[in-house]
Amino acid sequence: MVACATQEDLRTTSRDLLSRHEELRTELKEARQRNAELETSIREFKGQDLSQIIGQLETQRRDIDALLKAQVYSLEKKLQDRLDTEDQRLGGFEKRAEATDRNIAQVNEKVREVGTKLSAQMDQHAAVLARLEEAIKQVDVQTGPLSAEVKRFQGVLAEFDKVLRALNDKATDVDRRVTDLSNRTGVKVGALATQQGDQAVKLEALAKRLEADNQATSARLDALDKTLTAAVASVNDTARGIGQLKRVLEESVGKQSGGVEGPEAIASAAPGTAAKEPPESVARATPAPVLSDKAAYDSAHRQYTEGHYDVALTSFRSFLIQYPDSPLTSNAHFWIAECYVQARDYARGLEEYEHVVKNYPKSAKAAPALYRKAMAFLKLNNKEAAKSALRKLIADYPKSEDSQRAKAKLASLK
Repeated sequence: MVACATQEDLRTTSRDLLSRHEELRTELKEARQRNAELETSIREFKGQDLSQIIGQLETQRRDIDALLKAQVYSLEKKLQDRLDTEDQRLGGFEKRAEATDRNIAQVNEKVREVGTKLSAQMDQHAAVLARLEEAIKQVDVQTGPLSAEVKRFQGVLAEFDKVLRALNDKATDVDRRVTDLSNRTGVKVGALATQQGDQAVKLEALAKRLEADNQATSARLDALDKTLTAAVASVNDTARGIGQLKRVLEESVGKQSGGVEGPEAIASAAPGTAAKEPPESVARATPAPVLSDKAAYDSAHRQYTEGHYDVALTSFRSFLIQYPDSPLTSNAHFWIAECYVQARDYARGLEEYEHVVKNYPKSAKAAPALYRKAMAFLKLNNKEAAKSALRKLIADYPKSEDSQRAKAKLASLK
């Protein structure tokens, strides 16, 4: 607006100067006309006293010329001064216009920077929300089977408790019966020792049989105790898996509440202002540290090797949620497939094997995944699909150990 006002003033001043210049030209033209009239008058007075008239006219002409020169000089000087003043004003206006343009450019650049930061923050916000929704979905999917498994284990524990109580009662009754029988046998042996020697052999056999029954009962009690211990360990592992999933969900919620900046944070980062401290509620939302990716993976793999496939499946799923960028991700998918196969859920196992082959073709588990995929197809009596997987293994991984196994297996299927 300042630049526009300056240009308008300059145009008005220029029009005034041109108008004044035209007036000066008009006056000069009139003066010249008067001079021409004087010269005409001089010619008319020829024959009269020309010397006197010429002297008067010459004097008048000089006076007029001097007057005209003085007026022209004065007007030109005024015009030049006015032009110099306007040039100075124009220079000032141009400098102010340049400063204004620079300020506008800086403001535009700042607006672009703020827009870029805001766009990046919005993208991060959307990505965090997407991951949080995916984590919640996986937790919902996994929590249902875990709850059912916990209930099943509780029912098994209740049954084991009943069995143990019944066995304890039976053992107590057997001990009582053995004691009574021993007492009665001792009395009878003392009374009939001289008369019924063969009964000693029968009593000895009966004692041995009772002793064998006691040993068998003890063995069964030990086996039930081991089974109960394994069941308790499985329940504890399941509880730990639920705890890990809970920590994952809390961590995702903590990142959602504390990891995304808002527009106020961007505004506070402008020059000349200080960034505000995060609110106390956000600081409290930071989750507690969890296991490293290697430790979490080893724990899940140990559960698999111990035969706790359901617990291992939950742990591997939790590992993928917590450490999506870990180098052990392909291994986790492979062992998830193995857990499904152990549970005879071959369809899901095939999906996980295919995920490893498709998304991690250069990993150490790609070739084993193809071989195990072929074995799963054989479990489903789909020999053609199994042959196709074995041929792909031989073609894509010719130097792997699984390639040699695939050749032998393929030859046996022909």
